[in-house]
Amino acid sequence: MKPRHLTLLALALALTVTAAFAAPAIVPTGDAKKLADRYALTKTRIDTLLGGRMHPKAFPATVVPNPFYKPLVGGEIPPQVEAGSEPEPQPNAPDLSDIDTLARYATGLKLSGYLILNGEPHFTANGAVCKVGDVITVGAKDHPIFLHVMSLTPQEVTLRYNEATYVLPLRK
Repeated sequence: MKPRHLTLLALALALTVTAAFAAPAIVPTGDAKKLADRYALTKTRIDTLLGGRMHPKAFPATVVPNPFYKPLVGGEIPPQVEAGSEPEPQPNAPDLSDIDTLARYATGLKLSGYLILNGEPHFTANGAVCKVGDVITVGAKDHPIFLHVMSLTPQEVTLRYNEATYVLPLRK
C-alpha cells in the first residue's frame, strides 16, 4: 500500500473512534413518553375487560331462588300416589301387548288414498305407496316396529303386528 492510503485509513479510523466516544447519551424524548402512556392505557383496558375473569368475585352468601322452578302457590303439598293405588297409564309407557302396540302405531299412520296400479290395489301410508304383503316401518329409529299389510279393500286396510291384527278405514 502506498503511504497516502495508509494515512487516509488511519484518519478514518481515528474519526470513527472519536465519534463513538463523543456521542451524547440518549435522553427519552416526548415520543417515548407518548408510547409509555399508550401502553398504560392499553394495560388499563385489558385489566378492565379481563379483571373479572382473572380475579372473580365470590358468590353472595344469600340463596338465590331458582328461576326455572315454579314454587307451589299457598304452600300446597303436591299430590302423592298411595302405595296401594294403581298408577295411571302413561302415553310413552311400554305397551302391554301386541294389540296395544299395533293400535298405537296404526292410528298414527296417515292413510291418504286408494288406487289401482297394474291391476293391483294400492294405498298410500305416510306418503309411500303400499300394497298387500308390504311392510310399513314405524316407531323410533333405534327400536323400529314393522307392520305387515294383510288385506286391502277400497274401504279398509288390515295390518298385522306379530299375531295381532287391526283394521283401519281408508278415507274417501
